[in-house]
Amino acid sequence: MGYLNDKGVTYDYFESLAFQQMLKEKGIVQFLSLLKIFGKFQLHEHQFEHLSDPNLKQVQTKMQLFWGDEFEGHVIKLYDDQKLALLNPNTSGLFQSLGEEQQKKLPFVILPEFGAWMIELTPNKPYQCMCFNFDQVLINMRKRIQTLQSYLPQGNQYLLIPVYPMMGVGRFTTTVESDLTASMIEKIRSQTSYIEGTPTLQQDEKQFQNEKLIQPATPYKELPVEPICNYFSQSIYFDDRIINPHPRYSTLAQNIRLRRGSKVEIKIPLYIDQNTNVEQSEYEPNPGFITMDHMGFGMGNCALQTTYLSIDIDHARLLYDQLAVLAPLFAALTAGSPIYKGKLSNWDTKWDCLEMSVDCRSEYERNPKNPNYIPKSRYSSISYFISNDKMNLEEYNDLNFPANEEIMQFAKQKAKEMEIPLDDKLLRHLGILFLRDNMVMFKDKIHIDDNTAHFEAIQSSNWNSVRFKPPPSYNSKIGWRVEFRTMEIQLTAEENAAWSIMILMIVRLFFTNLIPVNFYMPLSLVDENMRRSKEKGAILNQKFFFRTNFQEYGPAVIEELSLKEIFFGKQDGSFIGIIGLIYQNRNIVSKQQCAQKEEYIYQKNKKLQDEVIEFVKSKVYGNTKTLATWMRDFVISHPNYNKDSIVTHEINYDLIKTLTSIKDRQKEDPHFPLIFSM
Repeated sequence: MGYLNDKGVTYDYFESLAFQQMLKEKGIVQFLSLLKIFGKFQLHEHQFEHLSDPNLKQVQTKMQLFWGDEFEGHVIKLYDDQKLALLNPNTSGLFQSLGEEQQKKLPFVILPEFGAWMIELTPNKPYQCMCFNFDQVLINMRKRIQTLQSYLPQGNQYLLIPVYPMMGVGRFTTTVESDLTASMIEKIRSQTSYIEGTPTLQQDEKQFQNEKLIQPATPYKELPVEPICNYFSQSIYFDDRIINPHPRYSTLAQNIRLRRGSKVEIKIPLYIDQNTNVEQSEYEPNPGFITMDHMGFGMGNCALQTTYLSIDIDHARLLYDQLAVLAPLFAALTAGSPIYKGKLSNWDTKWDCLEMSVDCRSEYERNPKNPNYIPKSRYSSISYFISNDKMNLEEYNDLNFPANEEIMQFAKQKAKEMEIPLDDKLLRHLGILFLRDNMVMFKDKIHIDDNTAHFEAIQSSNWNSVRFKPPPSYNSKIGWRVEFRTMEIQLTAEENAAWSIMILMIVRLFFTNLIPVNFYMPLSLVDENMRRSKEKGAILNQKFFFRTNFQEYGPAVIEELSLKEIFFGKQDGSFIGIIGLIYQNRNIVSKQQCAQKEEYIYQKNKKLQDEVIEFVKSKVYGNTKTLATWMRDFVISHPNYNKDSIVTHEINYDLIKTLTSIKDRQKEDPHFPLIFSM
């Protein structure tokens, strides 16, 4: 998440109000400067140095596709003697032990994340496609996971699941090896007198820290529960000391709460079983729901994301729109989040949990009857199609989503002064982005204008289903990119590689003009699909709105279809499905792009793609379970489950232990097959 180069003291939200408008305007100017430099950027102009044959024709070179992936995992420590599986928030030692030079030698990059127990892994250079050994995705993912695991202390596991099941349940982490970090203490001391009217600068440090601890709410006394620090969040379940010590993260947790005017409120419907207790209590104030109150319940979860370098800005805008339509479908396909705060839920995905965990809208902005109403959290599906392509009909932008009209007027005037073309759709996209406030301001950075930090402060904290990404700096060799953000992390390297290749095969459709492809439909229906995608068993039981005339440019013909039909077509042959499009396109592209390569590469890629398609088929036909269904079924069938929706620490231990054995291929399970024959 976000940008971690900046360090120092940050403003709390109330202090930042004096600078919000100024920094938004600076951010707009930075984007416009990028637009002026890269508005005519085309991929083939900067690509030759990366190609094995720089004399390839432009028409072929333009079809090259550079892309990458990133995923996070939880570091979990297993205590076999106590039957406990607890998050280990003491991963900072790993980054300290791996020196900068050693990290440079790795074929991937190791990054921290919001939770101090989380580690993100991403390749250190992009994959290249069209003619490319697709198996490199799997090889790279396996290497990342295995190498990181080898760096962890004995008894710790790097586990790829979206949500750690026991987060917020009494003691759910190993002992925190450090007290409040120095940066946290400095931040609290600088703010306490401002917020609480109590000077603290002369207090003894240990006394100071102890005064910031509270006793957390807990449902039962399986484990001794130690006091927690909730200064930034005011949570009654989650210890702020397990937030990553970088000031960006604790500032986000605090400022989201301050802007909102209250703690975040996450409510997820409870899975009701025979003995489920739905009575109100301090621990569960909303009967029938699992209640959580900290950013970490959302941003402490893990995902699989992919990013694609587009041909040019127009191509990126079209790809952004098209992938936005597919985003809810891939959330349902990769569902893996059925347990929150030690209880079974009625949802399969974490998307809405993330939305609620960073919802900084004020009470008025959350009220549909208020003129300042903002319909969505800053973590949400997109709200506006931005392409000027003829396929993007006005009727598809039917949300009438509010925008920052003042900043739009500023951007329009500034673009005129800078002699930069800025069309209405891109202008409104900026207005919607800059409807949100900057949540992290570093006191020593607000007057620095020689980079794109002020734009990225807004851009990187608009966590949407897809993200339109300009070049990262004024002297960048990287062009316009699109990030696909709704897939849930999967347990094994094979599954994550398969889903990454599946979406890649769809993205490749938009790098050729060989066949027409048009997924556009009204955004209100895309939002409805997102609502349906989280429901229990959505991959088999829900129908989703989808365009069936997806090879035509006129108005959309829309039907409600199952995921099986959307991907593999109708039985009567009247609709070929997304896989049908891929079959139409792939042989032409592969043969054209691989003409100068060995035949075996073409055949190997074709076989690998077929294996991915069979994997997807097994999911949408119900032959293999999603991770969400598998985990829920595991709990329900556990001998110690009391049909009360509760996941105890012992059940959680058995769950994590079993998942670890499957991940390491020490235990076979038909629902986690070896997808690839390589």
